[in-house]
Amino acid sequence: MSDFSQIIHNFSEPIPQYVLVCLPAIAIAGASPANMFTKKLMWILRCLGCPFIGIFYSVNVGSSPESRCLFWLPADKFTNDGKVLSYRPFGVYAMRLEDNPVVKEYVDRCTAKTSDLERLSSIIPMYYIIIGVLDGISRAAGSVACDDWPDIPLLLSWTIPALWRRISSGNLVVKDPKKEFEKFREKIIMNVEPGNRGYKPFNVFLTAFISILYPWITILLTYFTPPIGLFCRSKYITIICSIWSFNNTLAYLSHLRGKKDIIEPLIFHFWFSFCGFIVAILLLFLGLLNKNSEWWIGLLGQSCDISSAGC
Repeated sequence: MSDFSQIIHNFSEPIPQYVLVCLPAIAIAGASPANMFTKKLMWILRCLGCPFIGIFYSVNVGSSPESRCLFWLPADKFTNDGKVLSYRPFGVYAMRLEDNPVVKEYVDRCTAKTSDLERLSSIIPMYYIIIGVLDGISRAAGSVACDDWPDIPLLLSWTIPALWRRISSGNLVVKDPKKEFEKFREKIIMNVEPGNRGYKPFNVFLTAFISILYPWITILLTYFTPPIGLFCRSKYITIICSIWSFNNTLAYLSHLRGKKDIIEPLIFHFWFSFCGFIVAILLLFLGLLNKNSEWWIGLLGQSCDISSAGC
């Protein structure tokens, strides 16, 4: 069988369940209320290329319909002490929305309650990811296992906060707030919360710190998983983790500077989306590599040969 035929054959084989159920996790972590499919896809790729963005929205924005809806608006929609804000009032710059029935009406147009089916669609991938994480830990501490190793669930375990938020919060942004608030001619009044001046920045810093370091846990687990030939996988996974850590750092620093719009600066938006596309390709290829151990040898050399371990 030719190399091309072998590749097609591998694609035609059944895909492991844990790979399939990880796809909804990526979609949920990168969910966007944008009207156009291309914009939704760009946001998914952006979150896949920079997990800090999806984690930030899940952890640091809040669960109320108002905060989850207004998050998508540009800075010039908000005002504080009579001055239009030059940054979006979230994260380290978080402010409290002043009660306004009209704003609440617009928020209600953009949001909806999570259905039972949507909650269930979040529980299933979270279950498989958690099982994959536990499986990875047990294999690192156990004996040689030659069957497929759960690299992908481990790598995508950063989506768990987004999945849990979907299950627990009960609020979804279903319409594009930018479009809905176009008819809202007033400014949305935000008030500073003195008690949160230190609390919010620390939470954002903690989110960034964990998102930067957390991916490398997968590399450690891979490195210490017997047989020693699996060390090759840690080399491959290092590429993905390096992309994530670098981009998460960029996103955090960009947030500290304050942004007028959710996609600013544009160069970062396109860079993160491009990296998301690269990561998607790497994850797809990783799934193929896990089913074809001989490909590791062709990719990274004889140091990946684990036939001596009986595999």
